[in-house]
Parts: sequence; structure tokens; C-alpha cells
Amino acid sequence: MRESLVMKDLEVLAEELDIAVNSVNMRKYSYGIKSGLCRVNGDYRVILDKHLHLSEKIDVLVDALQERDVITDNLDPHLKRLLKKKTVSPYQTSIDDTATVGAQP
Repeated sequence: MRESLVMKDLEVLAEELDIAVNSVNMRKYSYGIKSGLCRVNGDYRVILDKHLHLSEKIDVLVDALQERDVITDNLDPHLKRLLKKKTVSPYQTSIDDTATVGAQP
């Protein structure tokens, strides 16, 4: 699926969850702010740096939506895959690392 359609679907989902999505020129600020989820006057908002590549904007929006309780039962399969939370142990860096522990070279 094209990235632009994925982004549009994620924006619609965010709107359904009462999360505003704004694209902002962050280069004009001298202090270091990053794209992501925040609360403004009690309302959730995802602020995206307008200079990010579309795939980076998608990543930020997915990360923000994963922080909220999203019921994925009625979503399209491509959105379900994107929003599926990763459950990897913080001590495990990759599957290959566990396979080589104690192995002789």
C-alpha cells in the first residue's frame, strides 16, 4: 500500500480517537523539540515536523497511537500490522544473539 494512503488512514484513526495531528515547521524553534504525542490543555495531539520524510511521519504517528488504547478488531489488516505492539525483552537485542550464546567458534 502506498505510504500516502497509510498516512491518511492513520490520520483518520487518530481523529476517531480525538487526537489532533499537526504538521509544524520545527526548524524555526531554537530549542530542541521533537515530533510525537503530547497533551495541550488536556487534549491529545501529535505534532509532526513538516520536514520529516513521509515514512518517518508514519513511524511517529504509529508510535503515538500505540501509546493509546487502540482497539484493532475493526481495523484494516495493514493498520493492524502497523499498530501491533512489539513485545521484545529489553535484555534481548535480537533473536540471533540468543542462538550464539555459549557457542564455540
